[in-house]
Parts: sequence; C-alpha cells; structure tokens
Amino acid sequence: MKKVYIAHPLLGDMDCKNPNLRVLYGNIESVEDICRRIVKEHPDILPLSPISAFSFLDAFDRTGSMGLCYKLLSLADELWVFGDWMGSEGCLMEIRWAREMGIPVELCGGAK
Repeated sequence: MKKVYIAHPLLGDMDCKNPNLRVLYGNIESVEDICRRIVKEHPDILPLSPISAFSFLDAFDRTGSMGLCYKLLSLADELWVFGDWMGSEGCLMEIRWAREMGIPVELCGGAK
C-alpha cells in the first residue's frame, strides 16, 4: 500500500493574534474530505494527514508541530499538496523538506 502524506494549509497567512476560526475549521474539513475521497477512490493508498494525526497539538505552535510533521512525512512514499499551499508557510516547508529527502511531490491544488 502506497503511503501518501497529505499537505494542506491549516492556518495559511492567518494572524495568530486574531485567528479566523472559520478559515481554520474550513481547512480541517477540506482535509477530511480529501482523505475520505482518497480512501474511497484509491483503496491502494494510505493517506497520512498531519492535520488529522496531530489535532491534539496547538495549531499556532508551528515550531513544535513541524518536527512531528517531518517525522510523518519521512514515512511517506509521496507528498500530495492541496489547497492554496503557496500562501502556507507550513506547506512550503513540507515541499522543500520532501524534495531534499527525495520524496516525490505532487501539487494537486493552488499554483504550481
């Protein structure tokens, strides 16, 4: 079974002092929909979603969460990137790290 890390903006360029929770929850819902669709349409793929896996973490503590994201990403065969990733510091970090580690990157949404 192919393991695919699902990158998607969580906060984007959100101001942590005045977070737009509608954006945050909308992004969580979007990732859940993407993973459901992958499981339904691609039974040979195991989606690895850090947004789902690490939902217990403080979403605004990028320093603490990115280390765990990199560990999860290191288990993946591929990185698929969804949403408006160009405006997401976290997604850009994941793309850069995957490329450095030789993990194939598929840009599924936003600008390429």
